[in-house]
Amino acid sequence: MLSRLSVRHLFVLVPVLGVVVAAARPITDNSFLWHVRAGTLQLDAGQVLRADPFSFTAAGESWRTQSWIADLGYGLLERWTGDLSWVWPLVALTMGATVALVGLAVYREIARPLATAAVLFVLVWLLMRTLVPRPVVFSHLLLAALVLALGHPRLRWVIPLLMWLWAGLHGSFVIGLGLLGLEMVRTGRRELGGILGLSVVSVSLTAHGLALWAVLVGFAGNRGALSFMQEWARPDFLDPGVAPYLLVVAGLAWAAAGRRIELRDLLVIVPFLVFGFTSYRAVIPAAIVLAPWAARSLTFAEPAPRVESRYLNGAVALSLIALAVWLGAARATTRPDPERFPVEAAAALADGAVFHDVATGGYLIYRAGPGRRVYIDDRAELYGEERLREFTEAEAGLDGWQEVFDRYGIEQALLAAEGAGLLDVLASSGWSERYRDGQFVLLGR
Repeated sequence: MLSRLSVRHLFVLVPVLGVVVAAARPITDNSFLWHVRAGTLQLDAGQVLRADPFSFTAAGESWRTQSWIADLGYGLLERWTGDLSWVWPLVALTMGATVALVGLAVYREIARPLATAAVLFVLVWLLMRTLVPRPVVFSHLLLAALVLALGHPRLRWVIPLLMWLWAGLHGSFVIGLGLLGLEMVRTGRRELGGILGLSVVSVSLTAHGLALWAVLVGFAGNRGALSFMQEWARPDFLDPGVAPYLLVVAGLAWAAAGRRIELRDLLVIVPFLVFGFTSYRAVIPAAIVLAPWAARSLTFAEPAPRVESRYLNGAVALSLIALAVWLGAARATTRPDPERFPVEAAAALADGAVFHDVATGGYLIYRAGPGRRVYIDDRAELYGEERLREFTEAEAGLDGWQEVFDRYGIEQALLAAEGAGLLDVLASSGWSERYRDGQFVLLGR
């Protein structure tokens, strides 16, 4: 392996290590925070969650955490370390491995290091939107593993086990089942039908059993609630974060025009191409599946082979890896970002119900849950369209906010210092400030 390591292969390493460094971001993901607390709660209870334990607006209602394996892992890591110092290594390893697996799938198609590196740079650009520790990162990793396994007959029979793991990590395992079904039709291989059947059985044998399917049906039927979450909106391709997806589309079109894509390939390409246009969340999984086909459009000539020192190239590769790890570790943080979350303001909260936004809800669950119940967080499938609309109208200070406050006995509100219409409404209604900093204001009656 070392004898084949050239300077061109080092270019492939750069996007992989770029993800490792970029993963050292402040902890700003509120969804991840409540997953940590869900993990410790399940460790204490010895069973998965089946009802909401965190809010006073949906307390006790039926709710199952789809990501119970991830939650348990988060809970264990927090207890072992006593903090969140494990977040950067987790994201760096997971997303770095995702890029590496996609790179292997692309290289299998075109066998050109520089072209492979070009595709990976596009993928890394898209991944920058989700360099967060929430369970969706495992979904990207397992989808990349599935794409690679489908191209290797000896690896295909591990797919049911992979799908079982995916079903316990994230609800998007249905994307993998869909890919399996489409690939079965595209290739006409009967063994893929057997693998698909075994995969359906395996995902039905997780901790939630057959109830997993009911969770997915309920989630799919709750599109109205998801519309309140920006990540489920249709992507605006003027947004630099998702614009590179159009390069994937262009690559597919160019490859098709050059007859480097067969007609039967469209059975997989078209559904995933359309899928990428449905929401921000769909862009990355679509790009992972489509990357090997889009790579066929890259026909530029590779430099002629030349005599190189394999030992020098190996030393450069190890140096790049060490540099990326050092930079990532130096930049990593071990606590929630105080500019994103009310780290100081929460200390001023009195007992009782408090009104707050979605991000603050995730932080309060992590900090004080389940003892302190929250008004809302980002579990759209739990709260539903009506409650989310009620929240957005109350946060804007529209008529009806007082009825909401009276119904839940809310005597305090923790709001962003700028941008919340409710802040001015409460001030004009006689509520007084109990705390203020540069990001948050706490008011009480």
